[in-house]
Amino acid sequence: MEVEPVRCGRVAARCAGPTGPRHRSRRRHRGQSLLEAALGLPLVLVLALGTADGGRAFYYREAVSNAARQALLVAVSQAQRSTGDAVCAGTTTATAKTVSATIPANGTNPNIDTIVNAAGQESSTAGTASSSKISGATVTITWHCLSGLAIANDTATSTDPASVTSDAVEVKVTYRFSLITPLVGNLFGSNTPAIGADVIGRADYKSG
Repeated sequence: MEVEPVRCGRVAARCAGPTGPRHRSRRRHRGQSLLEAALGLPLVLVLALGTADGGRAFYYREAVSNAARQALLVAVSQAQRSTGDAVCAGTTTATAKTVSATIPANGTNPNIDTIVNAAGQESSTAGTASSSKISGATVTITWHCLSGLAIANDTATSTDPASVTSDAVEVKVTYRFSLITPLVGNLFGSNTPAIGADVIGRADYKSG
């Protein structure tokens, strides 16, 4: 018996084999999807890392702010009057004296070791400055001095914190934050932008 060949006619597209129009269309669609994924993946990755950097920056900003407040709280206490006097030693006229050290204190400026380590302990889960989350941050403290002594409440002649004759004490904490997002450092001019906090308070010192 002779078998009559199948005639596709209008349904030729259905009869087409793996090289037919529909198969070629599916291959083009898969290729387009792969290309779109390859182009979009870097953008998604950058956005994800940028979000992570934003969260990390907020965390470290809070740590730096808390460290500055804690350092100031210690620096203005009567117990640190001798520290202020040691920093101001040798001065004659009213002037500002500034000293700095990094967390944890390493003896660079031993007069302020107690204050610097107190700042580091504020962001430490272990309660030690050496385990501080902002290890390496710089703590800068400024006292106002007169006649070799830190200006106290009863020797200050001004209430303006900017005046060197006031009893103000200023603490600055600066931490270099490492970015993980590629190329974002170019926006800051560095891949380790600085996060800082600056606080000022009146010393609780009493002369005598």
